[in-house]
Amino acid sequence: MFDILIATKNKGKIKEIKEIFKGFPVHIVELPAEDRDIIKEDGKTYLENALKKAKHYAEKYHLATLADDSGLEIDALNGAPGINSARFLGEKTPFDKKIERILALLKDKSNRKARFKTALVMYLPKEKKYFHTEGKVEGEILRLPEKKEGSGFGYDPIFKPDGFDKSFSALGEEIKNRISHRRKALNKMKKIIEENFLGGDKMIEIKINGKRLVANKYVYDVFKSLIFALLGTLKNMPKIETVEITIKDEKNSEGKM
Repeated sequence: MFDILIATKNKGKIKEIKEIFKGFPVHIVELPAEDRDIIKEDGKTYLENALKKAKHYAEKYHLATLADDSGLEIDALNGAPGINSARFLGEKTPFDKKIERILALLKDKSNRKARFKTALVMYLPKEKKYFHTEGKVEGEILRLPEKKEGSGFGYDPIFKPDGFDKSFSALGEEIKNRISHRRKALNKMKKIIEENFLGGDKMIEIKINGKRLVANKYVYDVFKSLIFALLGTLKNMPKIETVEITIKDEKNSEGKM
């Protein structure tokens, strides 16, 4: 299992990431509750801020670390709050207050086009390198918040994605997690993880008592070496293209690998 530390204490974001990674063969690690580090996000781009956070925590905890920096860009406000979305009106200001201020600034604006953007970084402390992806979702700012209890966070209550008639919050987590900017970036990162750490197309699917387990590239290599070594002891072996194995237990039930 591939461990990934999530470099955020935002419970809404952690919940969203865990849901998106559900069923994927990685183990999500949260920051310790006692961690009090404050990373100054003074980069000029989302990528710079995401990289700064990922690198800091990766080197501190010696784990591959995933961090993102996201923002809401509103055309009528010249792209604001943008990279300062979390710090708009101050980091400790509740998002309800931030939302009130944005709606006031847009009161007489007919152009309400906006978009969420995110930059996602996974930093590897041992190799001292990183992978990054981006995601974006277009939409518009509603005139009044639409909030569904327990769904969404941040500016979600006032952002309506294109093709839908409700805010991110009102749409619910299932729909949001399928179409969001973070989902798009995470889907790209999942492909990178699969190709570089889980064997890519060199995957073994194992089902035990109906539960699907996915072996990573290291297990694949060991399994392959073992099988070919065993087959090599047999005489008159034809050229091997595929190998199918069926194992029967003592009760004569079957399981395939």
